[in-house]
This record gives sequence, C-alpha cells and structure tokens, in this order.
Amino acid sequence: MSAAPAYSEDKGSSAGPGEPEYGHDPASGGIFSSDYKRHDDLKEMLDSNKDSLKLEAMKRIVAMIARGKNASDLFPAVVKNVACKNIEVKKLVYVYLVRYAEEQQDLALLSISTFQRGLKDPNQLIRASALRVLSSIRVPIIVPIMMLAIKEAASDMSPYVRKTAAHAIPKLYSLDSDQKDQLIEVIEKLLADKTTLVAGSVVMAFEEVCPERIDLIHKNYRKLCNLLIDVEEWGQVVIISMLTRYARTQFLSPTQNESLLEENPEKAFYGSEEDETKGPGSEEAAATTLPARKPYVMDPDHRLLLRNTKPLLQSRSAAVVMAVAQLYFHLAPKAEVGVIAKALVRLLRSHSEVQYVVLQNVATMSIKRRGMFEPYLKSFYIRSTDPTQIKVLKLEVLTNLANETNIPTVLREFQTYIRSVDKEFVAATIQAIGRCATSIGRVRDTCLNGLVQLLSNRDELVVAESVVVIKKLLQMQPAQHGEIIKHLAKLTDNIQVFRRKEGNDGTI
Repeated sequence: MSAAPAYSEDKGSSAGPGEPEYGHDPASGGIFSSDYKRHDDLKEMLDSNKDSLKLEAMKRIVAMIARGKNASDLFPAVVKNVACKNIEVKKLVYVYLVRYAEEQQDLALLSISTFQRGLKDPNQLIRASALRVLSSIRVPIIVPIMMLAIKEAASDMSPYVRKTAAHAIPKLYSLDSDQKDQLIEVIEKLLADKTTLVAGSVVMAFEEVCPERIDLIHKNYRKLCNLLIDVEEWGQVVIISMLTRYARTQFLSPTQNESLLEENPEKAFYGSEEDETKGPGSEEAAATTLPARKPYVMDPDHRLLLRNTKPLLQSRSAAVVMAVAQLYFHLAPKAEVGVIAKALVRLLRSHSEVQYVVLQNVATMSIKRRGMFEPYLKSFYIRSTDPTQIKVLKLEVLTNLANETNIPTVLREFQTYIRSVDKEFVAATIQAIGRCATSIGRVRDTCLNGLVQLLSNRDELVVAESVVVIKKLLQMQPAQHGEIIKHLAKLTDNIQVFRRKEGNDGTI
C-alpha cells in the first residue's frame, strides 16, 4: 500500500534539492521507478577515496545483479576501480566485469592493460578473475592477448588459475577456431595435471574443442580413472561421459562377446539328431569344423574404470548416478550390470524432475535388459500424487517388465488405474493393457474381456481407447474371437452415437 505514494513522488519529481528521494535504493524492487538519478549515490561511493564506501557500493551492485536488476549503466564507474588495492573491492569488481564485459566491450577494452596487470597479481583469485574477464570480452582483436594469457595461466602455480585457464579455452575457440592447434597443446598440457580441481574443467574443454583426439586421453586414462572419486560432482559427470565414449571405442564390448558365447548353446551342449546318427569319428570331425572361440577376458584398464566408478552409484548427485548407470549399461558384463538398478530406483524418491529423467532412461534400459529391474517391480507402481507424465512413463516401464510370471499382478494394478479421474492416464493404461496382451499370448483373452466391459463406461475417451485397442487385438486372431465380435455387434449402436458426436466414423 505504501508503494503508491512513492511511485507518484518519483514520477512527478517533486522532491526538492535537499529532500530525500523515494525508492533510491538500487536493490529495492521498484519496478515502475523512473528516477534516472537512482544510481548517483552508488557512483559517488565508487568515486570516493574510502575503501569502505567502495566496498559497500560494490556489495549493493552485486546484490542488484543477483536479484536480476540491470546495473550495466554503472560500468564506467565500476571499471575505474579495477586497479583498487583493496582485495575485497577488487574481487567484487571482477565479479561485476565478468557479468557485463561482453555487453560493454568498448569500455572493457579501455581497461585491458589493467586486466593484463591483474594476471600478474600475487593473489590467485585476482589472477583467475582477470583471466575470466579477459576471456569474456568477445572481440577478435584481442585473441592474441587471450591466447598468451591462457598459456601463462596453464603454467600457473595455483590449480584454481589453471582451472580458470581450462574454462577460458572453449571461449577462445568459439571466438576464433583458427587457434585450435595452439589450444590443443594447452589442453594436452592441462590433461597431464594431477590435481582434481583441474581435471573436470580440462576434460570439458577437450570435449568442446577436440573430442576426436582420443590419442590425448591414452596416456592420461589411468590417472583420470584414479582421480575420479575426488573430483567435484560437475567434473565427475563430464569425465564419466568422456570415459564412457572412450571405453566404447577402445575396449571390446563384454555384451557382444556374451552373445557370441551364448550363440546356439543347445546345439553345442545336447547335440542334434544328425550328430547321433554319425559314426564314431564324427565328434572329431565336428570339432575341426567349428571355429574355436576364445573366452572373453576383460582388459585390466576396462576393469579399472568399472571398479573406480562403482562407488559413485552412492553419490548424492542424481547426475553422477545417471552417468555411472549409463557407463555400466554400455560397458559392464551382464552379470555386473544389475548393480545400477538399485541406484536408479533410489533416485525415484527425488523431485519429479529427477524422476522424469530417470524413468525415461529406465524405460529405455528395460527394453534391452528387463531382468535387471524385475525385482523392483513394485517401485514403479503409480501413486495418485504423481504428475501425468510420470504416470505414463511408469506405465511404460511396467509394460516392459511384464512377463508370464508377473502379468497377473501387473494386470490387477492396471485394473485399479482405470478408475482414476485422470482421463489421459486412463487412456494410457488401456494402451498398456493392449501392449501386454500383444506380447503375452496367454492373457490376451482376459485383456479382451476386460476391455469389452469398458465399452459400457460413461466416459467417451475410455470407450474410444478401448475400441481402438480391441480392434488391434481382434485383427491378430479374428477366427478365435467370434463371441466377442458378436457381443460388440450388440453395442454398435451406442458406440456409433459416440463416434458421430466426435465427427468421424466408428471403428467397429
């Protein structure tokens, strides 16, 4: 209520020379403020000789930026303080400059010599901030200066500065791709760094600048595997994704070898009728004709990757767990890949956004490796509080996991879902029943009878979905379902009324 007078005072500019102005605080939420002098007090504080006033002004400016306010008009007043001797002021000045250097490039270029001096500052935070600002100025003319600064920072004693150099590499590459060869040399140097702080950042730079240069990873592979557990979560995700790609191209696939070993196992073990009719020397002859298959032996470096990533399935970060799950799905032997199921099910207790991503991956994985998730079938049961998109994904997973053993349980669960008030979810459930009936022949009649009963439902959407699914199931074995077809004929009138209302012809 008190905002209205402030607005009218500002708009009318009725405040006298010595009177205070309303809403002058830049960190205040005066959306409608039109006072062009609202930053004058901050500019005066920044021009002051007292470091305490400058620090207070910078804190207020950074607070404005954090709240989404535009503070770009203060750039000339702020950039003058980049040479301030007070470390705290200088840190906040660089925070501001990183945010606005790209927008105010001309003014930033005027202070480029100051940034270059900042690269030699005794404080590692100032050196890193100076490089960060320099790489934020998107002007081709300073590419040589940026290149020199990155090379120097890559040899810095501080791992924090070396990490910042790795972050600057993709920025320079996007500005001038002709620098690729020189940047690859810097990446090669930083890949040899043994500190965990640098590892994630340089791998990210590698993935953006030269992902095809797998040869750069060869000599650093074991070091990256061993450092992985101590890298920050963001770096772990980047490194695991890169190592997954590396391992899939450099090591034999354990799943491919399993399929080779399991090919025609019955013939190999029991023999055939033709084999029994052959003479005494037929076994030796058969042995010579069959190609000798070497048993699969996992490469020690492949095993090192699996061993060092397995503990990360317990990570608090859902992104890390998903990255490790992806790695195990593609690279682990069939007997070991099951460990990821428990970790992924644990993530289903997270926020709905995380659940959605996890369920999308589980739905894909369960197509190829159904047995991995079968013990956790009940974890995919649907709650009434789940959003519709989560419900649909859980339905897909339950349909993928359905088999001869658990289909009665799954169908009972689906039966309760049909009574839901969420009609989109009910339609998806009817489609899921149809998929189960298609894949598991012995429950086809049960599903058909249940769907026919739904034709008497009052809800038009339920009837429409039921008709479509019944049609598909009847087309599979029309001769065996004469009774159902006769029953449908009796219901034709009612269903056609519904269909005419929708404006199209009835399926039946």
